[in-house]
Amino acid sequence: GTVAPAAAGTTVTAYVIPNTGSNAMITLRYRLRDFGVKANEAAFTVGDREMPAGSFIIAATQPAKPPAKVATDGTPALTKAIETLGLDAVGVDAMPTVAMHDVDVPRVAIYSTWGNTQEVGWVRHAFDQFETPFDLIYKERVRKGNLRANYDVIVIPNQGRSGKGLVYDVESKGKPIAYKKDPRYPTLGMYGESDDITGGMGLEGVVEFQKFVNDGGVLVTLATASFMPAEFGLTRTINAARPTPQFYAPGPIIEAEIVNTSHPIFYGYTSKKISVRYGNGPLLQVPAASSSQVLMRYPGGDASVLSGLMKGANEIRNRPAIVDVPTGKGRIVMFAGNPCYRWQNHGEFGMLFNTLLHWNDMPAAAAAPAPATQAGQ
Repeated sequence: GTVAPAAAGTTVTAYVIPNTGSNAMITLRYRLRDFGVKANEAAFTVGDREMPAGSFIIAATQPAKPPAKVATDGTPALTKAIETLGLDAVGVDAMPTVAMHDVDVPRVAIYSTWGNTQEVGWVRHAFDQFETPFDLIYKERVRKGNLRANYDVIVIPNQGRSGKGLVYDVESKGKPIAYKKDPRYPTLGMYGESDDITGGMGLEGVVEFQKFVNDGGVLVTLATASFMPAEFGLTRTINAARPTPQFYAPGPIIEAEIVNTSHPIFYGYTSKKISVRYGNGPLLQVPAASSSQVLMRYPGGDASVLSGLMKGANEIRNRPAIVDVPTGKGRIVMFAGNPCYRWQNHGEFGMLFNTLLHWNDMPAAAAAPAPATQAGQ
């Protein structure tokens, strides 16, 4: 990466890091967690170079944190962080005048059931690799309540086959099953412990997630986890259906269409149509009155299948791929697919990372998509 100085004879007031879609943007934000960082909401130019929406604008001189009483020049730490991540920056002699918002660092949790942990592990791996800190929480923490006091964003990765499977998890057969470290099993309990892994979070846990969102938190569900908000009424107007038995899609690459290109989730994406891995999540249904909540959809049909196999491709025609549902003081962001599938679809990671970075800067309502005459709208 390179850091270009301001024009000759001027003083660098701020650095602009253009958002070209690199997943390292979230790494940079966390490495600079003590810095004030802003993002532009519309593109602007520096010289003859365009700075896309979602670029980072960082003042060259940052207010010192207590107990220091004077400002401190953070430029060396800033330039080092930028260059080591392979990012570029341009020095400017004045702050841009376009609309901007603060990129606040969220407190993040990843929720895991006890019975389905593999896909959770891959999301954890991605967060670890890109230096995005999180707490791993289970039903015990959810039932404890008061989630909003500790977290701004909770991600529920792909797990279970339905909302019911996510909520009730391992079937209880009357006898507790403990997962705890003891002399016989000294390696258990490294990441979490339970006196009884059966029963799931239950309705009690669903209520706590509802409180979390109503109090201003952002709940993010991936693929099959997105059945839960719809089936348990957290998103009152959104329905989650299943395809027919004739439908078959073992992970093909298909075309998706971004409906609201200005939404922060799509910072760094330059095309309205992108390639995504189909993740066998729910077929979401959104009523016309809530159509502004649809951020991305699947055009569907055989022509949208770019690689791999999908039988019954018409069943996903115009189905929502991402839905952003303002709920109470917070919101629920539902991905019908899996934007963090193992260590494979890096081009989709950015949508999940943007959801974290801009968790409290999403619009109250997105621009409504054009009316659809096919299924799903």
